[in-house]
Amino acid sequence: MDSALGRLSVHPKRLVGWKSIGQFLSCTERTARRWEVYRALPVYRVPGGTRSSVWAHADELAAWLRALPTETRAEMPGLPAAAAAIAGGEPATELPIETAGVAPGGTGATSRRRWLQTVASVVIVSLAAAGVVSMTHGRRPEVPRTDVGLNREAHETMLRARFELATRTPDGLAAAQRDFRRVVELYPRTAAAWSGLADTYLLIRQFGNVPDDAAYPEAAKAARAAINLDPHLADAWLDQAFIAFWWEGDWPRAFRAFETALRLDPTAANAFHWYATALVSHGDFAKSLQMIGRARELDPGNRAIVADEGWLQFIAGYRTQGLATLERMVKIDPSFLSWHAYLARAYLVLSRDADFLREARLAAELRGQADALASLDVAERQYLAGGRAALLDQLTASATQAWEHGAGSPVVIARYRALAGDDEGVAHWLAIAEAQHDHHLPGLRSDPELADYRNRPQVRPIVARLH
Repeated sequence: MDSALGRLSVHPKRLVGWKSIGQFLSCTERTARRWEVYRALPVYRVPGGTRSSVWAHADELAAWLRALPTETRAEMPGLPAAAAAIAGGEPATELPIETAGVAPGGTGATSRRRWLQTVASVVIVSLAAAGVVSMTHGRRPEVPRTDVGLNREAHETMLRARFELATRTPDGLAAAQRDFRRVVELYPRTAAAWSGLADTYLLIRQFGNVPDDAAYPEAAKAARAAINLDPHLADAWLDQAFIAFWWEGDWPRAFRAFETALRLDPTAANAFHWYATALVSHGDFAKSLQMIGRARELDPGNRAIVADEGWLQFIAGYRTQGLATLERMVKIDPSFLSWHAYLARAYLVLSRDADFLREARLAAELRGQADALASLDVAERQYLAGGRAALLDQLTASATQAWEHGAGSPVVIARYRALAGDDEGVAHWLAIAEAQHDHHLPGLRSDPELADYRNRPQVRPIVARLH
């Protein structure tokens, strides 16, 4: 059986038609078509041509082979052993390459084999220089590329979108959404682009102005598309875990998905990060702090991880340490939303109401929330006229109005009533939250505003039913 590596030495860079692609992969045309559908085989279609008018790059097909997990290659009949060796980056010293004619430099079989081995070595070195074959200790990278098959422009768009996503600003996230959407429209079988789009929707609801009930369903659709295209993509499983925990309330499924993501990519800082935030809401403070610490070790420059670590410390009872982290960071980088959002909640819990108003206003400004700013103006006037009780009553009124218009949460109202010492109000709004399956309800196990209520008779049964 011819090997894909041997064919790289004799094939043109561009393979035109399913027949040529199948010959390169040593499989039938039907199998190659199936691999395009189920394994995202990187092929291109001729504009204006029929569905069968396709072509592919030989080096991209080799890179696609390399990116396949070992267990996936084993499940794919027809994949030649020598091609599997390329995909795994294993040394190929003697390859079953058959060529017509006599090899240069000799007439016998030994001379021909030596010449072919030399050709194979040159090809491997060339591919390694292009990033196609991993030559480090004969192993492929732990996390394979998932954007194989994109042209240069689309690849650059993906890189730009990832940078825009990392800004965690409304404008940056809107730009990332547009760029990821552009890639999936042009290359709908690119799992990494779908996962990036899911990430964007998950973050834009927190750092932008898109409501949860609009963002989560779109994120769920994108995450499902990514997993269907590449069930070994860790980022897609992480998106699935986040959605299952925070939106669908399916905690067993969420934790299985978190573990799957970490098993697929044990060095993913964002997987440890998001897992930590779910664990703290599940009431597992110790493991949450362990996970967020690991995330910070892997990505010490990530502002979101640092911010969440400070907030998790505050939630877990290390209030002085967590507050100090947030206050130090907000002075260094005052443009980042999370410092202000977490400080606002912490100051309200600690009865530092003037500080709460300041930080809440800064958070609303960074999100571009004009309605929130107007509500805070009213809350500040009430605070100046009637003190903390009047402030909490006004915050309750604003949150209730938002809930009545479908944009708020009864859990947020319960938090304000808890800080006001309103036992009846807390029980009332948490009962509504449970009846409506409010996706903020898991926070009941960790919300610092509700810490004094979790073991009270009216609330304890709700906490128990969360499990």
